[in-house]
Amino acid sequence: MANPIKIIGAPLSQNVRKPLAVAHHLGLEFESVMAAPGDDTIKAANASGRIPAMDDNGFRLCESNAIMIYLAGKAGNALYPDEPQARALVNQWLFWDVAHWTPAYQPIQFERAIKPMLNMGEPDEAAVEAAMIRFQREAGLLNAALDGKVWLVGDGPTLADFAVGAGLTYAAGMGIRLGDYPNINAWNERVMALDGFKKTAPGS
Repeated sequence: MANPIKIIGAPLSQNVRKPLAVAHHLGLEFESVMAAPGDDTIKAANASGRIPAMDDNGFRLCESNAIMIYLAGKAGNALYPDEPQARALVNQWLFWDVAHWTPAYQPIQFERAIKPMLNMGEPDEAAVEAAMIRFQREAGLLNAALDGKVWLVGDGPTLADFAVGAGLTYAAGMGIRLGDYPNINAWNERVMALDGFKKTAPGS
């Protein structure tokens, strides 16, 4: 009998939250294994020491979006649609998340949310101000893309919503005023109401 899939990493990380939320959403049998970046536990599954990593009975995988795709494939679920154009659009958002969205918000998250959490001193507001320019540009693109839409791709949630939505896990602590982006604000409420996100909310 196969063991449950192991999703390895600190659940407080928004990148670890992605596959955990997907696994919950899909009803997969899995185990959340706590590991901080660089721990021996994570290095055994991912030589880089970065979180998250996954171990499915000896098949090891890293990178949060790749893990989400794998989980959706195991479940055969519409989170990652088979139709070529719909899948291409989901992929577009997954790549945008990695190349543009995450680099835009991460410096703000580090300064305003992670530093206080880990007692690393006061935020560097000059770094925040510089990062905020990039964040506002990307958030403007996302807000426009959501105009008239309930979800990013198609009529239901997909991996695109899980990937991009997880990036707003610490929006309040980052001082991001989602009310400035009404389409994002409404969409984010829908994303956070999904069962997988409710079960992986920090402190849950």
